[in-house]
Amino acid sequence: MFAKKGYHAAKIDDVVAAAGVARGTFYLYFHDKRSIFEELVSRFFQRIALAVSRIDTEESLEPQLHANVNSILEVFLSDPGMAKIILTDAIGLDVEFDRRLLAFYADIEAFLTSSLEEGQQLGIVQPGDKRVMAHFLLGGLKEVLLQLTRAPVPVDRVAVVRDLYAILARGVLIEPPRTRTRSTARRKPKSARG
Repeated sequence: MFAKKGYHAAKIDDVVAAAGVARGTFYLYFHDKRSIFEELVSRFFQRIALAVSRIDTEESLEPQLHANVNSILEVFLSDPGMAKIILTDAIGLDVEFDRRLLAFYADIEAFLTSSLEEGQQLGIVQPGDKRVMAHFLLGGLKEVLLQLTRAPVPVDRVAVVRDLYAILARGVLIEPPRTRTRSTARRKPKSARG
């Protein structure tokens, strides 16, 4: 109902009718419309946080980044109503809710900044201001997710993941050094050959 009508236009009667419960049952679990809205948003935030796995630098980066991007897409595309609420409707609800939403985005930005800093130290992320990169990545991802959740046709997730990885690979990541094979390690330089 919140995604369909908007927070302010949705009434408790709409919510209980859609849920198929009595109004009294609603009040056993929630004080008001605001409390159910906050619960929905909080659960969605948790799903987003659980979707991202830490990158293991001992393993190949590409499949891990593909998996993380795919997991985030799954969260948003499996629940377009909540995606719409998070990406557009929740902003400007009221001062307290805006504070919580900004805190959530600040946590994501801090996580991205920390991850980028670690990546720079490991030599897999381009040098530069980590916070600027984090803002850029977060803003870009939010816009991609918004447009995908609004898409009138099914989304080719494989293509989206591939394209997002390509953007990261060309602009943020540094190609990790290739490990030398035994045959190249044994090969003598031309000048040393007899």
